Amino acid sequence: MKRRYLKAVTTLPDYILQVDFVSGSRLYLDKIRFLSLADKNVWSSAVTNGIFVRFGDVELSHDEILSMAEQEH
Repeated sequence: MKRRYLKAVTTLPDYILQVDFVSGSRLYLDKIRFLSLADKNVWSSAVTNGIFVRFGDVELSHDEILSMAEQEH
């Protein structure tokens, strides 16, 4: 059984990351801790395999994304 938590990721203007979960929930993250993501080409390369969001060599796990969302509130 293959786990999947993330359905899709979309990079939005002003470095906001839209994360869609398989549950139907959606998060918008506006702070990213990786300086290399300030490069527009790296930023726009975001993809997900259902567990991680990858930007080239940089990756965020499902758990990191949830932790970042909790810190914002």
